[in-house]
Amino acid sequence: MYVRLVSSFGFLMVLCGSLSLEAKTLQKTLKNHAGKSTKIRQTIVLSIDGFPAYYWSNPKYRSYFPHLSELFQKYGVSEITTVNPSVTYPAHTSMVTGKDPAEHGIYNNTLSDPFEKNDGGWMWYAEDIQVPTLWNLAKENRKTTANVFWPVTVGADMDWNLPQYWRKKIPEDDKLLRVLSTKDLHKEAEMVVGSPLNDVSKDEVKLKTATWLFHKKKPDLLFVYTTDLDSNHHGFGPGSEKALVRLVELDKAIFSFLQSVGAFTPKGPAIVIVSDHGFHSADSVCAPNVILKQKGYINDEVGTYKLTFKSSGGTAILLPGGNVKVTPDEIQTIVSAILESCPGAEWISGTEVTSAKETKVGSTESLHLHDDVNLLQSKIHPSALGVLRTSEKLFFSGTRKGEVFSKSQNPIHGHGYWNGLPEMKTIGFVYDPRGKEHSFQSVKDVFGIIKDMLGLKEKKTKGPRVSTKP
Repeated sequence: MYVRLVSSFGFLMVLCGSLSLEAKTLQKTLKNHAGKSTKIRQTIVLSIDGFPAYYWSNPKYRSYFPHLSELFQKYGVSEITTVNPSVTYPAHTSMVTGKDPAEHGIYNNTLSDPFEKNDGGWMWYAEDIQVPTLWNLAKENRKTTANVFWPVTVGADMDWNLPQYWRKKIPEDDKLLRVLSTKDLHKEAEMVVGSPLNDVSKDEVKLKTATWLFHKKKPDLLFVYTTDLDSNHHGFGPGSEKALVRLVELDKAIFSFLQSVGAFTPKGPAIVIVSDHGFHSADSVCAPNVILKQKGYINDEVGTYKLTFKSSGGTAILLPGGNVKVTPDEIQTIVSAILESCPGAEWISGTEVTSAKETKVGSTESLHLHDDVNLLQSKIHPSALGVLRTSEKLFFSGTRKGEVFSKSQNPIHGHGYWNGLPEMKTIGFVYDPRGKEHSFQSVKDVFGIIKDMLGLKEKKTKGPRVSTKP
């Protein structure tokens, strides 16, 4: 399924060989300084978007990230589970809150917006997070925070904030970032680093910016987010030549960053390296909103809907429009039509999961998977009527046009699949200067790990925040 292209093998081996001296230097540093620090001065959370666990579990890929492999072998790395849906913004918000999407309020990368009224806007804004975050907790404990492009941080209450935001991905976006960032910080960062800082900037620029922030502002907690591996996986596929070449480059850039902040030295910072999801590839497309449109639940002419499927790639959540009520029989009829048309699809309601292999129109035969169907509305989305998922090479599209099911002319590389799918597993690494070990099983564990390392205490609250979103 994942191909290591022979044409790039020689080039990559030469490049990796040239890095071997640096890797040995890092190994020597690790041996000399591990466990000598007794007090954590600063903590860094570094996210590598789209790093699948199988890159580590399959030894053939390790030569493409020799420096990270050195760290993982020395201190250990965990194969961790992401959340549902297994996409970037919900997962990163779960890291900083310790909660599932249904609780923290970032249900997807983008809003449920069937008629594209938001012009493709993402869930950029920290005000949409419905529970306390690590930066909130740090502030309560009189700790300072800084950020380089962490998702869902526009308007976040941080000391030095460079949030991820874009509109057209042209130089005009830089003006937006200057306004949305901490006053004068974006311009100052660009002058120091010597490169434009925006969503199309290479990860090397973001890492150099993070180095400057670390030394200049000396935050107690620094968030750093890199995107290039994920972008190459989407464009060319996991295991592709271009993705692996970029991984080699990114591994070197991360090594330089860790050196620049004095990681693994007696007075160095604590380090958490984490990713948000793995990757899978599809060769066919299911468009469940076509069924909803055919049955009158979506009306393009007047721009209204009673039901809509919000796609995440490997899953699609059925959501009601406003206060619309639908009967179980209506939902069963819709689901039967979709499963009849889309081989490999499964339907999860609040009580059962039904697969396309066993379902015929009018049939209610189902498999009961208690771990999967339990608490959909408390974990994925509070308004979810059910979820379509698949373990096959199938992609759920949000389109209302064309056929319900079609074969794709080119492979579709993505994620959003059920978090129990092996391909969605990702990685989590912790270096605690105190020598303390931490349990790392889920992206949600980042919250507890950072809370422990910085000694953050939670204040008692009067009650949960109440969402005002529909």
